[in-house]
Amino acid sequence: MVELDCGRKTLKYMLFVINCIFFALGAVAFGLGIWALVDKYKMNVLTKIGAASSNFNINGLLESAAIVLLVGGLCVMIIGFLGCCGAIMQKKCLLCSYAIFLLLIVVLEIAAIAIAASFRGKVTTEMKSFLRQTINSKYQGRVDTKEPFSLALDYAQVYFQCCGIDSYADFNGASAWKKTGEKGTMKIPPACCKLKDKDALLKHQKYEPIDWNCPYNPTAINSNMNKPCWASIEDYLKSRIGVVIGIAAGILVSEIICVVFAFCIIRAMRGGYSDMTGKV
Repeated sequence: MVELDCGRKTLKYMLFVINCIFFALGAVAFGLGIWALVDKYKMNVLTKIGAASSNFNINGLLESAAIVLLVGGLCVMIIGFLGCCGAIMQKKCLLCSYAIFLLLIVVLEIAAIAIAASFRGKVTTEMKSFLRQTINSKYQGRVDTKEPFSLALDYAQVYFQCCGIDSYADFNGASAWKKTGEKGTMKIPPACCKLKDKDALLKHQKYEPIDWNCPYNPTAINSNMNKPCWASIEDYLKSRIGVVIGIAAGILVSEIICVVFAFCIIRAMRGGYSDMTGKV
């Protein structure tokens, strides 16, 4: 009997601690969601990037993400609260509700992973299409630009030392880019040129190409014209996807463990061992 009580106490406190963490994480997500919806100024600055395409509403996307954070955070807080109260108070109704809700979330998470994997190709195609459309209507080609999309794309091109989405030819239809310069017509944007020090531009906005003729006469030596950005960005994400998968797997395993703990405590209570001696 002492061993059983000790085992139930251990499960109780472990379940309590894990759900305190869940509650805290949910509160953080809930707070971020509220902040994103309330702080319209920063939201509007970010959403200027998507103004060029009615088919890809960045404003709606960011607001939807904020709502997901808010609702998701609230759900996690409620589940964490149920888990904490159920573990400490030893109420079967709370523990059953907690276990069922959490089990449902686990199933939904697994389904979401499967759906995301199956639609990966479509997302890639849609994103590339959006970027090309935005280049055609918004990209300005100047390294001193203040236009959000142009600034973001130039940053990516300098950071990854690449040019265009799939090719430097993606800039051929850029209507906002004034290609005529002091030395003729530019064939590639200045951000596609190789720099003496890319950090000088990224951190201090100091542009120094290895060849000032690069935009007008680009080659494989003085430019990054043969290196598309999409492949570079994919490689960057793939190199860090292990961390994301590890975190997601850790969360999923923790949720499954909590479900098992909850059912173990419920089973012990149904077996006639509901008198817990440890109180918080």
